[in-house]
Amino acid sequence: MAHRGKVGQTKHDKKVSQRLDFYKERGFRTWADLPNRAKPPKVGGRIPDIYARKKSKLFVEEIETPVTRNTDTKQHQQLRKGTKDLGGKFNIKIAK
Repeated sequence: MAHRGKVGQTKHDKKVSQRLDFYKERGFRTWADLPNRAKPPKVGGRIPDIYARKKSKLFVEEIETPVTRNTDTKQHQQLRKGTKDLGGKFNIKIAK
């Protein structure tokens, strides 16, 4: 797993917040792997950046930066499989 610098982490956290707002505006209950937030449940043995649920709809997202986009493939595979097993959709978004 690649480590982000301060600027990369700030961009990552900002994108996570933007995506949370996106789901909240649409009536989803949301959890995020951010400080001072309720942590998402594990999916495929991993904690995703975003977990959004509304009735039977589930969206799980992982936010990456250009530095980490190609380095966390094992985590992405586990999250993708775990989300599929739960009947949800998994997405990777890039924070620019």
